[in-house]
Amino acid sequence: MKRSPIADQLERASDQLDRLIHDLRLTPHPHADRYHALEERAQAIASAIVAPFRGEQPPVAQPHRLVTENGRTRAIW
Repeated sequence: MKRSPIADQLERASDQLDRLIHDLRLTPHPHADRYHALEERAQAIASAIVAPFRGEQPPVAQPHRLVTENGRTRAIW
């Protein structure tokens, strides 16, 4: 059977998602700094899942800074 490059890419993203879920189970209520790092990993995984269907696209610019106020986080570009 011929391998599907899309399936291979999704499988790698699936492995990353499994590791993220594992890390979240170890720290169910992470502090703000850890929370942001976990959120960044989740965003990267989501991008990796969508990317094979959209083809090559330039990477999205990273925010200059993340600010959390009153339980809400916003990005500053």
